[in-house]
Amino acid sequence: MLSREFIRQVITFGFVGVAATATHYVVALLLTDFTTVGVLLANIFGYCAAVSISIFGHSAFTYRKKITATVVRRFVVVSLSALAASEAVLYILVSCFDVHHRIALAVVVAIIPVVSFFLNKFWVYAASH
Repeated sequence: MLSREFIRQVITFGFVGVAATATHYVVALLLTDFTTVGVLLANIFGYCAAVSISIFGHSAFTYRKKITATVVRRFVVVSLSALAASEAVLYILVSCFDVHHRIALAVVVAIIPVVSFFLNKFWVYAASH
């Protein structure tokens, strides 16, 4: 049976994640649609904006842990790995399968947060006391 704390973390992760994901998508979309920035670079800017919301939101609300040097280091590793994965998925969808950038971005922001939850819960914040 799932503990109440785990369920609370999943729900809170979802709220923080929605805020971060919306930020990612909107920043990337605005840059792509209203500037000359390409979708891959726009995705990086969107992702960076989302990461700042994520580390503060997950530390304060999801996992209720202090931001320590270990947490920051591990969070950066997870974030950069997630960024690399999102760029790879985005590149493949747009360049290889000719998927419209709006749909490709939506796919990226739907997949990456699920993987991030488990990496954050069981590695990033597991080290924090």
